[in-house]
Amino acid sequence: MNRAASNSSFKKSLDALSVQSAVAESPFERRRVGKLVVLVLGVLGVLLLGRVVVYSEGGIQVSQLGDAVVWSSAQAKWGDVPCGGGDAAPPVDGSSRVLVTGAAGFIGSSLMASLGARTANRPHAVVGLDSFNDYYAVSMKRARAARLKRDFGYDVVPMDVCNASMVEALFAKHAFTHVVHLAAQAGVRYSITHPMTYVHNNLECVVSLLDFVARREPQPHYVYASSSSVYGLNKKIPFSELDPITHPANLYGTSKFADEQIAGAYHNIHGLKSVGLRFFTVYGPWGRPDMSVYLFTNKIENGETITVFNHGDMWRDFTFIDDIVQGIEKSMEYCADNAAVFNLGNSKPVKLDYFLKTLEGELGGPKTKIHYEKSNAEIKETYADVSKAHELLGYEPKTSIEAGVKSFMAWYKAQPLALRNDWAGGRFKGGRKRRR
Repeated sequence: MNRAASNSSFKKSLDALSVQSAVAESPFERRRVGKLVVLVLGVLGVLLLGRVVVYSEGGIQVSQLGDAVVWSSAQAKWGDVPCGGGDAAPPVDGSSRVLVTGAAGFIGSSLMASLGARTANRPHAVVGLDSFNDYYAVSMKRARAARLKRDFGYDVVPMDVCNASMVEALFAKHAFTHVVHLAAQAGVRYSITHPMTYVHNNLECVVSLLDFVARREPQPHYVYASSSSVYGLNKKIPFSELDPITHPANLYGTSKFADEQIAGAYHNIHGLKSVGLRFFTVYGPWGRPDMSVYLFTNKIENGETITVFNHGDMWRDFTFIDDIVQGIEKSMEYCADNAAVFNLGNSKPVKLDYFLKTLEGELGGPKTKIHYEKSNAEIKETYADVSKAHELLGYEPKTSIEAGVKSFMAWYKAQPLALRNDWAGGRFKGGRKRRR
């Protein structure tokens, strides 16, 4: 390879880091601007002088040795800043005290159950909070909370995360070392008809909690739920954390990307280290009834017609709940001196018609009745590049769609028919909520 080609390859590698920093952190993390300037000067040095270029600041070092780009750390490769000065995330062990928001939800309750089932390094305290809203059946959320109390002795406190005084009271009692913020208003289509709900839950409440956490001394380790929906209408597949995000598809995804930017602002202002997790189509036992696995299963068994968008020409990176929980627990011990983000997916997208056939096979019932409908809010394909989570967290999703659906179906069939029909209800099935 000649020098011009080598320089071009090096510039592209640096551009990937530069774009991610500019989009994901700007305008909040001003220190990154300085780093970008140094990176650009480094590239110019290669082009003009043809010499080895080294950029080093805060533990990040990038150099060109011949045709290869050499990074000083695995974190630097992904745009994360290594924690310095002996800093580290607190371990999740017998001394840790964990607050989980959205604890009566699907992912929150599954995380608490996993922590409670540990035979080693079981946290000293795990406390959940949840508003128990009626977006979907409150009875299902209460059943999850009852299971946590019965099987693990964990409480889910009924409260809104926006209630700063109650959050302060919980911290005064438990002095949490970890905060895992999973409470949110979920759902792509619901955001079309109820936009202000997303502004309140996914923006106002996030700022309320972050502002409290950032001012604690010491600051707890902060992990929060983002979403694959942040990628919007991005054309590049699979989705990578280094990709610029410039084409939003719906308000839900936009609110989640805003959460990542807000986390960046709180790092810049208060030095709060955080980890945002972009979940990809999570399913499994105790799964949300507004999501396709539960929703389609319940409709098929009751002989109802299901609505499929865009003629079924969609692919989803279905990710089993146990794999997601594995990633969350690993992220709870990850330290980067910035607002880090990770994709957590299965990295094996499944076409919707194959997914439906898999459900039908497990149900053994009549053929699915389908109504096709167009929707501009639905993303055609989600596909996670999980290389960063694999390299930095040791994340290893293992569950195939066939094994995952079988596990979900075993749990689903174990519930009485009347109960699973009751859980299938909720406000998500209603129409547009108009402002008064």
